[in-house]
Amino acid sequence: MKTRPFVVAAAAAALVLALCGCTATGHPSSRASAMPSAGATEMPVKDAIAKVMAKAKDLPVLGTSNGTLDGPGATVKVVAQVLQVKAMTDETLVVWRLKSATDQAVLTTSFQLSHPPLSDTRLLGVVDPRAKTTYRPYTYVPIEGDGRDNSCLCSDLPYQVDGNGEVLYAVVPPLPASVTSVDVTLPGFADVNGVKVQRSKQ
Repeated sequence: MKTRPFVVAAAAAALVLALCGCTATGHPSSRASAMPSAGATEMPVKDAIAKVMAKAKDLPVLGTSNGTLDGPGATVKVVAQVLQVKAMTDETLVVWRLKSATDQAVLTTSFQLSHPPLSDTRLLGVVDPRAKTTYRPYTYVPIEGDGRDNSCLCSDLPYQVDGNGEVLYAVVPPLPASVTSVDVTLPGFADVNGVKVQRSKQ
């Protein structure tokens, strides 16, 4: 898959950083989305994340997928619930929940949703089924980093989840205005198809 650089002004939870990560990938015939322009977002990413996460418990479940996580010495059954795909001018915010398939807490330490030794969820994919393009979370180099894309505008994988689950997020490149629904993919899970895209009114 082809990696494409982007530069945006955004934040990882509490910091506003210049992003230079990857992320629209797809079939050879597909085109990546337009480059985000710094400072043109309708709402700073950190504010959008904080606003949505504050009310995440009240968001409806738009799609559910059963899956497994391969942890050290054990495979656990888990459930992914997509709560929101919100398209804004320069980015798309995905909110989802990871929970145990039972009421019991399970350990979810795994490299399955990332790349070793990272433990975030950067392999989440938002798929435009018509264009056959997959958008993945922005990655960026920390200000005092070593030059690698070792941080992500996405949640870390929690150490464990129970029946109530943990709400997670990912920020991916902007979706074309014509896209009204997407598929959400996670390694080890069935795809969540036909998730309705919410458009920002700001």
